[in-house]
Amino acid sequence: MSDLTNQPVFLPWTRAIATTRMPLCLTAFIAGLLLTTMSFLTGCGGGETGSDPTVKVNPGSAGATATASLDWNPVPDPSISAYFVHYGRQSPHQPGSCAYEHSVSVNSPSATLTDLDPDTHYYFAVSAYNGLESACSNEVSTVTPPSV
Repeated sequence: MSDLTNQPVFLPWTRAIATTRMPLCLTAFIAGLLLTTMSFLTGCGGGETGSDPTVKVNPGSAGATATASLDWNPVPDPSISAYFVHYGRQSPHQPGSCAYEHSVSVNSPSATLTDLDPDTHYYFAVSAYNGLESACSNEVSTVTPPSV
């Protein structure tokens, strides 16, 4: 019995506590780092995109493609250097998502997209850019008119 009392019975338990502290400290450090850099990760002043875009479509001439004109209120942040207009035939079905088939960079809060297929449903969203891209605006959609 004296052999059992001389064994370091508490040593494995002490090691378990020391090992669990290490990941907790590391987790706390990473969480603090992420919280202090969160404003940089969201881009453009926390995801602001100005206002939601409005869209107006025009039919093309006989056999030609359609065009869509979009405009929106600019983001009130002087560091904004461009906007991305995202568009496609399918919606990502997630608010703030910019996962569309196409995107175009523009320098002003308006854009005209050409070569759109006639009589086709298109979805549009806009994001702002200041070195980082913001989340996308609410989506707007329209059906292009049939070719004349």
